[in-house]
Amino acid sequence: MALGWRACLQQAGMPCGDFGANAVFFRIGILAYNIGRSFTLRALDESWHRHQVQTLRWKLYGTAGKIVFHGRHVYLKVSRSLQSLFARVRLSSWEFAQG
Repeated sequence: MALGWRACLQQAGMPCGDFGANAVFFRIGILAYNIGRSFTLRALDESWHRHQVQTLRWKLYGTAGKIVFHGRHVYLKVSRSLQSLFARVRLSSWEFAQG
C-alpha cells in the first residue's frame, strides 16, 4: 500500500500554532516531495521508481563521497560500485536540463 505524502516526508505534525507558518511548512514539504519524486522518475532508472523517500535518502543521498578540487575542475569521488549509477544520474540530469 502506498504511503501518503506526510508519511513519506515524516511530517507527524505542524511546527507551531501559527496558521500561516504551518501553511508555509506544509507547502515546502510538498514542494520537496515533488522535486524528489520528479528527480527519481527522470534521472534514475526504473528499478529506483518504486522506492520511498527514506530509501532514496539512505541508498543514494547517504552515500559516502569526497569532493576533490583538481586544477579548475571539481570531482565527486565515490566507491567503484556506485560510479556507473552516479554517471547515469549526471547524464540524465544534464539531458533533462537541456530540454
